[in-house]
Amino acid sequence: MDFYQWCVLVAVVAFVVLVVFAVRTFLQITRTAEAVEYLAVSAAENVDKTKSAFDLIDNVSTLLDSTFYKVMKVGLDLVRHYRNR
Repeated sequence: MDFYQWCVLVAVVAFVVLVVFAVRTFLQITRTAEAVEYLAVSAAENVDKTKSAFDLIDNVSTLLDSTFYKVMKVGLDLVRHYRNR
């Protein structure tokens, strides 16, 4: 075999190695994408499960910020003021 045949052989082997690595990389990317999709679906389900708890917290905080709470606080302050006299 002369020099050019060795060069062609090395080029073919390098191309085959490149194709093998490209296929393995593509398969790894595919598996990673499937795992990320699974995690996203799981996270979405967990968010849906906890949505009712966050709605309850929002309702309680709205109640505390409402006028009813402010009126109650003024009433308690008045009672404390007259009790301390």
